[in-house]
Amino acid sequence: MRRSHAAVPIKLKKPAKGIKWDHHCELMKNSQINSHLPATMKLNKQSFIDMLSRYKTVYLKPNQGAFGVGVMQVRKIEHEKQPFFYVHVGTQQKKFQSAKKVYDFVLAKRASTDYIVQQGIDLLRWNKRPFDLRLMITKQKDNTWRNEGFVGRAAQPKNIVTNIRSGGTALSIEELLAPYTTPTTQKKVILKLNKLGTRICKHLEKNYSGIQLFGIDIGMDQNLKPWVIEVNTRPEKICWKCMRMLYKKNISNKRTQKVKQK
Repeated sequence: MRRSHAAVPIKLKKPAKGIKWDHHCELMKNSQINSHLPATMKLNKQSFIDMLSRYKTVYLKPNQGAFGVGVMQVRKIEHEKQPFFYVHVGTQQKKFQSAKKVYDFVLAKRASTDYIVQQGIDLLRWNKRPFDLRLMITKQKDNTWRNEGFVGRAAQPKNIVTNIRSGGTALSIEELLAPYTTPTTQKKVILKLNKLGTRICKHLEKNYSGIQLFGIDIGMDQNLKPWVIEVNTRPEKICWKCMRMLYKKNISNKRTQKVKQK
């Protein structure tokens, strides 16, 4: 993370709030980005059944929302007689015997009437907890986009969302990727994430006049492939605070390592 941008959050004019489905449709037009997008559909009964037939895990999300509020996870468990389903809401799970009963349940639990259903990704884990990465990408004076830093977010045990305000733990990207990468591979992964993030900003900025900041959530699967979980046009301020904290911790750890090596 860049030290000059870690200490002070950048004050920017608020753009219009982004809508998940609109972002997905727009980014699908870009051949350099669309292979990193989980399959996504507007939620209705047919799309729900179709997605569950294709994927073992799907997520149901408000089309316009924040902090992980209203997000639900549905897992299909294959059984010799017939499959059954687990619905995960917050820290609670409920078991169902049919997709129809699951659908009726999630309709009753929705935070709004406008939802999307999204392919679930088998994310990398930290201490058995799934994590993703928030990229805070700002527009520079020369109209280029630059990632000011990463905030790694690990879900609380038994929770399905990684958001800090929903109890997620903030961690550095170096700590999260260490068990899965060598130092050389880690640098390549970070470079790839930065390129993907800036491409997304370049593609979407035309839809948000004057926008100066995007918060992009990216998860990584077991093959280290990045998946774009969500693009935020109004990322929460707590991310800047977490970045400062993680930067200071990272510098302190490096100094301690140097002392031990002497």
